[in-house]
Amino acid sequence: MPDQINADTESMSAYSSKLTAPEMPPSLARLGTPPNLTGLFEGIAMSVLDKAATASMAAFMAKMTEEMVTDSTKVKTAAITYSAADVTSALELATSATKVLKQGIDLVKQTAGSGQQPSTPTEKPADPSAGGAPQDLV
Repeated sequence: MPDQINADTESMSAYSSKLTAPEMPPSLARLGTPPNLTGLFEGIAMSVLDKAATASMAAFMAKMTEEMVTDSTKVKTAAITYSAADVTSALELATSATKVLKQGIDLVKQTAGSGQQPSTPTEKPADPSAGGAPQDLV
């Protein structure tokens, strides 16, 4: 599994809610019954092999179920964390915008109260030697 989860929060929530582990098949219930030791040698060997395969399959299914539940939980947690971070960022952005707007209003009030126009930089005259009439070459 990757070290980070990077996706759309709605997709992550949908994924985590729909990811479910399959039910254990009823055939795995025969794991508790003892092997059949009656009959031919081949039948006894097949019964023992069946028990070993059933135990291996049960362990595999348990591991897959655990991984699916863990994956679903991690993705759901990430989606909740990302959504909370989105809300926090939006609040911080709104607070910053309010502060800037308030500073702008205060500046306009201050300028209007003093009866002055805000100072604007004036353009300096161009260098006369840089442009204008062509110079004579000697």
